[in-house]
Amino acid sequence: MKLNFVSDFFSDILNFFKGRAILGVDIGTASIKIAEVSEKNGRYSLVNYGILETKSYLNHPNKAIQTSSLTIVEKDTSDVLKILINEMKPKTKLATASIPSFSSFSTVIDMPLLSPTETAKAVSFQAPQYIPIPVQEVMVDWFKIDEFQNESGQKFQHVFVVGISKNLIQKYKNVFKEAGLRLVALEFDGLPIVRSLMDSGDDETVIVDIGAESTDIFVASRGQLEISGETDYSGIHLTQSVARSLGITSMRAEELKRRKGLSSDGPESELSTLTIPFLDVIIQEVNHVAEVFKRRYGREVKRLMMVGGGANLIGIGRYFAKQTGLIEAKPNLFRKISYDLKLEPILGRLNNELPTAIGLAEKYFQ
Repeated sequence: MKLNFVSDFFSDILNFFKGRAILGVDIGTASIKIAEVSEKNGRYSLVNYGILETKSYLNHPNKAIQTSSLTIVEKDTSDVLKILINEMKPKTKLATASIPSFSSFSTVIDMPLLSPTETAKAVSFQAPQYIPIPVQEVMVDWFKIDEFQNESGQKFQHVFVVGISKNLIQKYKNVFKEAGLRLVALEFDGLPIVRSLMDSGDDETVIVDIGAESTDIFVASRGQLEISGETDYSGIHLTQSVARSLGITSMRAEELKRRKGLSSDGPESELSTLTIPFLDVIIQEVNHVAEVFKRRYGREVKRLMMVGGGANLIGIGRYFAKQTGLIEAKPNLFRKISYDLKLEPILGRLNNELPTAIGLAEKYFQ
């Protein structure tokens, strides 16, 4: 979903002569993650990055910079973004950003195989059936997933449809303007995640993105996003469970959770027991999304990939794979992006936390 992209072209072309750099900005509920990526002769390089998490939401959930009520706290978000930009000192002011799944509406529609123009008209006609706010207040985007034949031999297509509130888009524009950046494009967050993590030859994979206050679930195949889901159970539920049960602060519980994870032993072995019920709720939703995918496309999910801040929890990927019966696949952002070798010690964390930001940058150059 582009914003004034054509009118910005002559300004943007100056940036191309300076090394073709772009900022991919992933704004979550309690963090902002930025990847500054450059492109030269078809090769991508991670030249800079920044991750800034807010902690106030641990004790006061209403202080999250973004919530599932289709809104974003403009001042708080722009303040955090400015702090991060000041620390990074990027060489470009151009930015692309993602809209979280919980702040948008998405669905897959089956319709007869039509030309792109006819499909666009059909999507506009059908979209109000799936979007619970007035269609005039929403910007609708879509893409064709694949083609298939029904039982009568008629040609049909699966179309992924996304609706984003125009009011929310304006808030994003305001945030970036206040932070001194020029926002040139917005995109539903499932698309950049799949773009950065999946290749055209990859098997059906469910990607579980565990954030601070929500968990996104995407199924992709052959490098294409095919279905999405979401649950409100997330990292904060694990933290609060530990805090209540052990009688400690949420800050201390968060520290213990990150340090011990699901592989804890000794006096803190209780941590695993406390967090597993909430993880099992997320796994139930993962299984549900995988089953919906199977019914719609007639194919089974084969692999599981964990990303997001929650993927840093020790042992979580192994536990999810065991409970779902899927093969765990580790994210590998840097298979096609060069980076400073000094980052080697933290590549695991960056693979978990930068998929959206890097995927946004890749789209800009494509």
